[in-house]
Formats: sequence, C-alpha cells, structure tokens
Amino acid sequence: MLNDKRLQVIALCLFLLSPVLAQTNTDSPYSRFGIGTITPPGFERNRAMGGIGLGLRDNNYINYLNPASYSARDSMSFIFNFGLTAHYTYTESSKLNDSYYGANFDHLALSFPITKWWAASFGVRPYSKVGYSIMVEDYDEDIGFIDYVYSGNGGLNQLFLGTAVQIFSGLSIGANFKYIFGNIDLDRSVNFPRKGNYSFTDVESRTIVNDFLIELGLQYTQRLGEKSNVTLGVIFDNKSRISAENRVVKRNTFPGSTNNINDSTRISPVFILEEYATKGNIVIPFNIGVGISYRFNDKLLFGVDYYQQDWTNTTFFNSNEPLTNSNHIHGGAEYIPDREALRGYHNRMAFRVGGYFENSYLQLQDEQLKDYGISFGVGLPLRNTRSTFNLAFNAGRRGTLENNLIRENYMFLSFSVTLYDFWFMKRKFD
Repeated sequence: MLNDKRLQVIALCLFLLSPVLAQTNTDSPYSRFGIGTITPPGFERNRAMGGIGLGLRDNNYINYLNPASYSARDSMSFIFNFGLTAHYTYTESSKLNDSYYGANFDHLALSFPITKWWAASFGVRPYSKVGYSIMVEDYDEDIGFIDYVYSGNGGLNQLFLGTAVQIFSGLSIGANFKYIFGNIDLDRSVNFPRKGNYSFTDVESRTIVNDFLIELGLQYTQRLGEKSNVTLGVIFDNKSRISAENRVVKRNTFPGSTNNINDSTRISPVFILEEYATKGNIVIPFNIGVGISYRFNDKLLFGVDYYQQDWTNTTFFNSNEPLTNSNHIHGGAEYIPDREALRGYHNRMAFRVGGYFENSYLQLQDEQLKDYGISFGVGLPLRNTRSTFNLAFNAGRRGTLENNLIRENYMFLSFSVTLYDFWFMKRKFD
C-alpha cells in the first residue's frame, strides 16, 4: 500500500516542476554557441564522485547515466529522487570581470520494479542551458556612441522513460527513451543615441525544439568474492536529427518625442522589418561512453568513465557552429564504513570524492575550451530507513584568457533527497 504522505510530496514536486523548468541557471557567454552549456552528468551521488556512473550498480540509488543499472532495483522497492542546485560563477576577461549566482531545479526521478528481472525509471532534468548578456561599446564620429548588445536565455530539457532487464546473472541491458523539448532565445541589437532620427535595430531569434532520442546501455558485473565485484558499463547514443523550428523577428524602434520636458511618457514606434519561421534540424552526434567500477568489501568503491562525441560536422539549421570533437574523463570514489550497521550513525554515512577533465565541444579562436574540476560530497542516511540526503560540491574552471577569450571559475552546490520504501510489500497487520 502506498504511503499517502509520500504521494503528497511527489505530487507537490510535480506541481512545482512546470515553472522551474523554464528558468535559467547559468550566465556563461559560451552558452551562446551550439545548444548551450550541457548540464553536468548524473545526480548528486554521481557528481560528488566526479561524474562517474557508467559502471555503478546500487539498489539504493537511481543511476540515470547508464539505463542498464535500473535492473539493480530490489524487486519490492520504490525510489523517488528530487534535487536542487545552487551555482556561483566568476567570469574573467582582458576587459572586465563579473560574477553571477543563482539556484534552480536540478532533477526529479523515480524508479520501480516490474518483475524480479525487469525494472523501469522515469524522470525529468535539464539537458542544456543558455544564459548570457554582453554589451560591446563602439564610437562613430558622425553618430557618437553605439552599443552592440547580445543576450540569450532558455535551454533544452529532457523527459526520460528508462527500462532495463537482467539477461542472466551479472549481465543487464537497458534503454532511456528521451523526449527533448524547450526554447532557446537569442537577441542581438544595435542601440544608437537618443537624438536625431537614429533607430534601435533588434533581431530576436527563438528556436523551439521537441523530438525523441534513444540511449542504450549495458552493464556486466563479475563477483570477486562475497562482498567485492567489478562492473563494466557502456552506453551508446546514436546520431540523431532533432526536429526544431526557428522563429526570427527583425524590428526597428524609433525614439519617442514630447514637447513637455517633464513628461516621462515617450512613445517609441516599432516597425517590424521582417518576420519568418524556418523548420529544420539540430544534429546530435553519436556518443559513446565506457566506464568501470570496483567495489571492495562492500565498503570502498572506485570508478572511472570516459566519453567521446564528435561535434565537428554538426549543423544548426544548416549553419556551421565553432564545434569540434569532445571527450571527457571522470574519476571518483566512495567510502561507507558499514552500510548495514544497526548502531553508529556515521557508519552508514557515504563519503565521496572525485575529479573530471573535459575537452569541450567548443573551439573558438583556434582554442578548444577545456573544463576541469574537483568534487566531494556526503550521503546522510535518514534514521531507520534506506532513504538518504545527498550533498555534492563541485569547483572547476572553464575557458582561458588566451586569444581574448573568457575564463569562468565556477562552484556548484547540489543537494537531493532520495526516498526509498518497500511500497509493493503487502502488510500483514495495519
């Protein structure tokens, strides 16, 4: 029988989910290119360990990074996970420095068994984020100062339905069926002084995305004793063409005028110069990831993941972007003194640490942008249950000051609640 209070919590999270998906939790000029800044991999447990997950199997957590891991679920259990992230970025360039902070929804997911060998998962999380505002000032002898303003916001989200089956002892296969949706809004304008007959020219572009992707995963676990094992994991994302529509509006705005100097009401006529919509595709290239984990004595876990994805020939509505082949490596560890301990709260705590290095898919001024950082976190068990409260902290750097580019120093603080219950167990007594 399902617990009414937990159902109410899930219903509240689903109700709050709709508006927060539209919010942007980034302020990076680099999100101007491609599909934006791709969100960090996994949930809080993964991020605390540097983003590993391809070789992780655990019946207490949802591991979205490899759908084959869903079959590790206990046949009588139900898991619900909800997470939030706080973010701080300090941006450096040769001309100015800036900082930004914010907080936003990170993910919502649940997982449940279908049979002893078949399980499923469902959830929603951001796929990429766009958020920036840049002004470049210029001067013309005839006109005076001119401001070129570039801004963007939005991003893509993913709704996923995953399933996994255990073929035989140690081998599982799975798939994530993803629905990618969202809007990417870009704006560029030329602002002239408010005098004479100079107008403000503005171009707004909105890209609307909605289509499906499929990700396949495999895991094989080999036991190395009663409490030790090694797991190999692989995922594949086939090359996909995502359907999208690009809407563009070009307009001129003329400064208003008034005879009364104290009259703050100024009418600025707006003239639509051009308005059109184009249907096209965004190509998401083939992606492959390989990972391995080693669990020793059911206390200590080590893992390493490697991904590669070639964005070189990717196009967005037949226009070329400054993209290149990307690859990234993640490593991490987890230590739990005694996960089955009946006494001593600290014995069931999980201590996590990791790091990562990425050659990103952006190449600007002949420089391929690099992203690297460290992470750590804890899993705090809720008393007398298998539920946990997870914290993850990431600190890293993206970009460079070379060739007049921008360097971003960032920090993420992510936290989530994982509710674990035997919701499908029949009670003998009320």
